[in-house]
Amino acid sequence: EYWESVRHQYSPFEVQALSAAIGSNVYKHEIPGGQYTNLLFQSKQLGLDGRFTEVKKAYALANKLLGDIPKVTPSSKTVGDLAQFITTTKISEEELVQSAAILPLPNSVVEYMQGALGPPPGGFSEPFRTNVLKGRPLKDGRDCFVG
Repeated sequence: EYWESVRHQYSPFEVQALSAAIGSNVYKHEIPGGQYTNLLFQSKQLGLDGRFTEVKKAYALANKLLGDIPKVTPSSKTVGDLAQFITTTKISEEELVQSAAILPLPNSVVEYMQGALGPPPGGFSEPFRTNVLKGRPLKDGRDCFVG
């Protein structure tokens, strides 16, 4: 009770859009609290102001396509980068998966699919991963990291 009353004293200084993150909708998009304000700010910088609901929906899709990964830095950034790419390009899930080999995907997404952060607990999402890796070998010529 004490901390709730203290928090109300500071409410004029809170990011207004942050109040939208508090509540049950976090279960739909799974954006970590520490990333929420960063993603909101980045989205505004990319010209996605007023489209944050779309970014949150795209975040859930991006997370699914990346293998429902544990969201910690830097993996949560990878999910956010893909979500903003999806929102900016207005691409459907089907188009994204089918055209992944030729799309200008964020480097964080390509590197993640190459295994730079290791495999997700449930494995990589296919055929998205295979399509992302087409024509994108590591600098040493291998398709992806092994091990």
